[in-house]
Amino acid sequence: MMHSPTGNLLIDLYKALKNGDIPVYTVLPGVEVPEPLLVIGSHSEDDSPSGKSGYEVSTTEVQIDMYYPIDDRMALEDQIYQTKNIIKNSTDKITRVTARTIVDSSIGRDVFHVIFLVTAYI
Repeated sequence: MMHSPTGNLLIDLYKALKNGDIPVYTVLPGVEVPEPLLVIGSHSEDDSPSGKSGYEVSTTEVQIDMYYPIDDRMALEDQIYQTKNIIKNSTDKITRVTARTIVDSSIGRDVFHVIFLVTAYI
């Protein structure tokens, strides 16, 4: 079955992240699932014309959330570095990966919440 370019991007990201050490989900699992975990979340697309390429290229941004135990900041920083490398190497369509770390209690306990924004041209 053929997939859309965005579908292929999501498949590439999912496959690459599944080969890492952290479980990957497409929706946030229940509170019984311990950290660390990754969630491939929302995405946005922009197909505005550009001077170089016209309508042939679409810029896509995918959000990947990592929830990590609050007890070891150095381990978190190492995991961010590893996860960014996995994401960047998942496909040559990715042009940028940013990460923002916050302390979050929205899942019922304090965790580090890292928000990765992945920008790709498809």
